[in-house]
Amino acid sequence: MVKRQLIMEKSLELFAENGFEATSVQQITERCGISKGAFYLYFKSKDELINSLIDQFMTSILNDLEQAVSGEKPREELLYNFIYISLGELQQQSNFAKFFLSEQVLTYNKDLFQRMHNYMNMFNKIILSIVKRQFVHNNPNMYLDLVFTINGLIKSYSELFLIDNYKVDLNLLCRSIVEKVTIIAERATIQFVTPEYLSYINQTPNYSKEQLIELINTIQQEVSDDELIGESLQLLKDHLHKPTLSRVLVEGLLKNIKENEHCKWCAYLYQKHLQNDE
Repeated sequence: MVKRQLIMEKSLELFAENGFEATSVQQITERCGISKGAFYLYFKSKDELINSLIDQFMTSILNDLEQAVSGEKPREELLYNFIYISLGELQQQSNFAKFFLSEQVLTYNKDLFQRMHNYMNMFNKIILSIVKRQFVHNNPNMYLDLVFTINGLIKSYSELFLIDNYKVDLNLLCRSIVEKVTIIAERATIQFVTPEYLSYINQTPNYSKEQLIELINTIQQEVSDDELIGESLQLLKDHLHKPTLSRVLVEGLLKNIKENEHCKWCAYLYQKHLQNDE
C-alpha cells in the first residue's frame, strides 16, 4: 500500500474512533508506522487530509453512480441502481460514513462545509435526472420533492447499519425504498420545493488547471510502478499545460487511469474540468 493511501485509511480509522479534533498527527503517524516528516510530505495539515478523504470518497462514488444511471440503462432500473450503489458504498466505507454522521467538523470549517455542499449538489443533479426519466409520466411539479424524498430515505435507512449495526438485506432494502418513492411519485400532489432550488443544484465545484496539475503530480508518485498509468497521467498533465490532444484521445487516457483505484477521483475531476471549459 502506498504511503499516501495508508495515511488516509489509518487516519480515517482514528477519526471514526476518537473524532477529528481529538486525533493528532502524531497518533496518525504512530498508527501508520511512519515519521511526522513522511506525513507532511503528503499533507500540509489535517484539514488538507480531510479534503483528500472527501474528494476520494465522493468522486469515486459519483463516478460509479454516473455509470450506473447512464443513458443506455433501462429506465425502470435507474433508481434501484442509484440506491444500491449509494448504500453499498456507505457499507463498504463505513468509517468514512460514521465519521461524517457523528462529527461536527463540517459545522465549524467553512471550506469543508462548502466542499460537501458542492458534492451534494452533484448527487442531487444525478437524482433529479433519474426522477425525470423514471417518473416521466408522473406530475413534473413533484420532481424536486422526490429528490428530497430519495435523499431522506437513503440517509434514514443507512443509519440502520451505520449506527444501529442492524443486519440488512441490501437488495430488499433498495426495492423497499424504490416502492415507497414510486407510491409518492404516483399519489403526491402538494408541491413544496419550488423551481428556484434548481439554482442551488446547478452549482458545481470548479477545479483549476493548477489544482489538477498538482493533484496529478501527487498521484504520479503513488503509481510510479505502473508504466501505462504513469504515461497516461503525464499526457493528461501535458494537455493541461498546452492542449494538443483530441477529445477522443483525452477520453481514452481518462479511461486508462480510471482502472487504477488511486486515479478514479482524479479522472472524475479532470472530466468535470473539461466540461466546465466547454
